Amino acid sequence: MWVEVTPRAYLALLLWLPIGIGLFAIMKPIRAGVATIVFGVILLPEIAAFDPPLLPPFDKNSIASLACYIGALLFARRELARAKFMRGSELWFLLVVIGNIGTTFANPEPVIIGGGLDYDEVTRLPQIVLPAMTKYDIFASTVRDLLSVWLPFHLGRALIRTPEDANAAFKVIGAAMLLQVLPILLELRLSPQLHNWIYGYHANSFAGAMRGSGFKPTMFMSSGLALAMFMLLSIFAMVLLRRSKQSVSGIAAGLLLPLFWGLLLISRNAGANIYAFVGVPLILARRSFAAGRLGVMLCLLVIAFPALRSSQTFPTHDLVSFAAKYSVERAQSLEFRFENEDILLARANERMWWGWGGFGRNRVYDERGKDISITDGEWIIRLGIRGIVGFAGSFGLLLWPVFMARRRLKKVPDFENARLLDALSLLCALNAIDLLPNAQWNVLPLFMAGALAGLTEELPKLPARNASGVI
Repeated sequence: MWVEVTPRAYLALLLWLPIGIGLFAIMKPIRAGVATIVFGVILLPEIAAFDPPLLPPFDKNSIASLACYIGALLFARRELARAKFMRGSELWFLLVVIGNIGTTFANPEPVIIGGGLDYDEVTRLPQIVLPAMTKYDIFASTVRDLLSVWLPFHLGRALIRTPEDANAAFKVIGAAMLLQVLPILLELRLSPQLHNWIYGYHANSFAGAMRGSGFKPTMFMSSGLALAMFMLLSIFAMVLLRRSKQSVSGIAAGLLLPLFWGLLLISRNAGANIYAFVGVPLILARRSFAAGRLGVMLCLLVIAFPALRSSQTFPTHDLVSFAAKYSVERAQSLEFRFENEDILLARANERMWWGWGGFGRNRVYDERGKDISITDGEWIIRLGIRGIVGFAGSFGLLLWPVFMARRRLKKVPDFENARLLDALSLLCALNAIDLLPNAQWNVLPLFMAGALAGLTEELPKLPARNASGVI
């Protein structure tokens, strides 16, 4: 869908750099950093991006991360230094860089589509040439990944390392969700309009937002699914704040929890609601660490999923049949998704280790040069473009902290801190499992995975608290 981005959208992106940096001058570092990223993701316009020469485009995700990093360099160096550069879980990013190099050298030739004779062997079909990968693409893709993959992960790991940091982050997330309650209700009633009213264009098609006789709200995010995943994040945040009897903007977290969950229930997002119904009872359990165990199992499924799909072991037909019992429309949508994954997977398997690179080289075209593929899941996008190496690097940043948190859980002396790790492990695993059917909407999953990594490194060092919560 092509749209004309308005000047006010570019102005909003441009202003976020001084706004984000300014937040560090007037707020505590943790709150300022989380607010810069979270409010940047939920308020800045979609699609709009600055595209300077020799550099990748700067969209709202990279600008929010960059504003946070510059602000931390200027006002919160002590907090930023708590996470040493390229240590621990961040080593997975080196695999991303290696993947960028390998992808470029594995694709030195252009991809030529069409150009043969038509069925009557008289008319020549049009020819499309997709560019070869060059050494410049190593630089451009690595810079893009530094801003959109490594930087949000590193910021989460640096800023959120103690229970107090986590509570401060959860309060910012809760405030951001509270700010959206009335606008979301408005879009449920009138259809997704706020992006158009504020920025002058629609970032989403109405066809994707329609569900039954109503609409999915999208606010200023890429889709209703992206907004639903943020609602899920806010629900987890309220559950965790409720444990320590915290409040958000003067409202008890225990009161906001049913409000946010009720909003998710009426948002017409089945997937996020399933995640909430499965996850919330587990993290509400007072003496169980089942949430982390489930998180590990979900991460193992993400790791195995490409192999299961390639070997036709994953029960796609059974899932379609199950969905058809409840909704023919959803079953058809699921079947269409699996069919597209099959042709994209066949294409990806032609260059399994390093992928096809950018410029649409990973997609599937007919003899006339028409793109006949639709990429929904982040896993097949990463696998097709970056191959197994790039897939392992980017997903490793999301998954490895879950495994490390489970491994170090018994080394955390404080029971409530251990429960915090357990709950965040499940949240990060749910973010990862959502990337099987859907694309990665924004940098928040990486930021939260970084936060889990930071807490995993720090919480085993903290002594246990007594019954009153004092260390």
